[in-house]
Amino acid sequence: MADTFLSQNIEQKQEQILARHQIQSLEVLLTPLLELQEKIDQELNTNPVIEQEKSSIEELAGDPLHSATPDSDDREKHRDDENDFSEILKIAESWNGRENFNNYNSSPDDAQSKRDFMFNSLVEQPSLQQQLLEQLSLSNCSPQLVPAAEFVIGSIDGVGYLTTAPEDIAAAAKCDVKQIRQAIKLVQSFDPPGIGARDLRECLLLQLDRRRQPDPELRKLISGHLEEIGRNRLPQVAKAMGISIAELNVLIARLREFTPLPGSALSPSSDLYILPELTVEKKGNEYAIISNDNYLPRLKISQTYLDLLENPDTNAETRSYIKEKLLAARMLIKSLTQRQSTIRRIAQVIVDTQYDFLEKGVEGLKPLTMQQVADKLGLHETTISRAIANKYLKTPNGIYEFKFFFSGGYQTEDGEEISSRGIKEKIKDLIADEDKSKPLSDNKLSQLLRAEGLNVARRTVAKYREQLGIAATNLRRTF
Repeated sequence: MADTFLSQNIEQKQEQILARHQIQSLEVLLTPLLELQEKIDQELNTNPVIEQEKSSIEELAGDPLHSATPDSDDREKHRDDENDFSEILKIAESWNGRENFNNYNSSPDDAQSKRDFMFNSLVEQPSLQQQLLEQLSLSNCSPQLVPAAEFVIGSIDGVGYLTTAPEDIAAAAKCDVKQIRQAIKLVQSFDPPGIGARDLRECLLLQLDRRRQPDPELRKLISGHLEEIGRNRLPQVAKAMGISIAELNVLIARLREFTPLPGSALSPSSDLYILPELTVEKKGNEYAIISNDNYLPRLKISQTYLDLLENPDTNAETRSYIKEKLLAARMLIKSLTQRQSTIRRIAQVIVDTQYDFLEKGVEGLKPLTMQQVADKLGLHETTISRAIANKYLKTPNGIYEFKFFFSGGYQTEDGEEISSRGIKEKIKDLIADEDKSKPLSDNKLSQLLRAEGLNVARRTVAKYREQLGIAATNLRRTF
């Protein structure tokens, strides 16, 4: 039997371990304004050492019954809601069988009441499936068909399409396929029209069936030529249907009245509420950064607990508790101060760099990288990245994410710099002004940009066009 030896090895290595206050500072830096309000409220509820300071306005207000009405909350709502027929054409191709923190002077009660009002005003909407099940409960179908219809409804995705084959639904529901097909037909009779379709063609035909007047030409177009319409092969479609281009354009205009995503009409809305961290305003010929001091309370350490800590009669257990809470309070206030200072310093670099954007709009954007900002502020690039994550800046041109102002760019022949976002804006403008019967190719767009002193390759133009959601030349052509 081999001898067994025990040995010890000593290994030395370096590890970076973040202290508790460093972790908290990172969390506070990363947190957007709305969530930060909630974190502060939670800390105020659990840490008695922290207090909200009353603002000077509140202290001088006098009789609250005769006080002035506070200004309304300037909450901005951002929602992207495009409903263009170009989106239908795309789907037709793919759907086949688918500052210093202490400067904040808001009134705590007022700020809390604003937040409570906003959150209490949000009504939870039922899901698409719940609304379809409610329609099922109000229908006159036989009790035997209800379980099958419930399985069908459960197989409908968020945009309203039936994504599971009838045979698979029948196996799960433990019934025959004929009953499932009856259930599918029942669900397709529910609102909105087109719900429960298996593909885009069936979806559009279901919507057409709900029209009071028959439209055989449009039915023929949907049934036999949807893919060609999606590829903008209008002359071929017109020839196959025996109609003129003008008549075909009239049919396509009627087709635009339909929706390719019927479930979106019943899906709960997901409005995104945005609170900009700072506001940029023009004062004279310069732009100034204004703190949005209506949204965060002014915090201070409770004098009552400081007095208790200094009182020799305070027992050891209470003294230990106060010290723990006092340390947490100071860490929070320091983290908040650092957060506001960092974000404001980054915003100042943006304002200094992007003067042309503030004056002219997106085309005036200059190239700016996080490393450049980090070098100017003496910070690490990752700190800049954390500080701007999910943060917004209100400018005279609208509300933008901080990261919007960061991008690479190009230099014109006369030495002027322009960001890649500015290039995209130029491409968008060129396409908006093009002759729709002879749309500009990516190569032609590249040539036009080169004429302006911007050496942008054709492949780069194509990439930017796709990022803008603009279709290729053949799909933009009108007849």
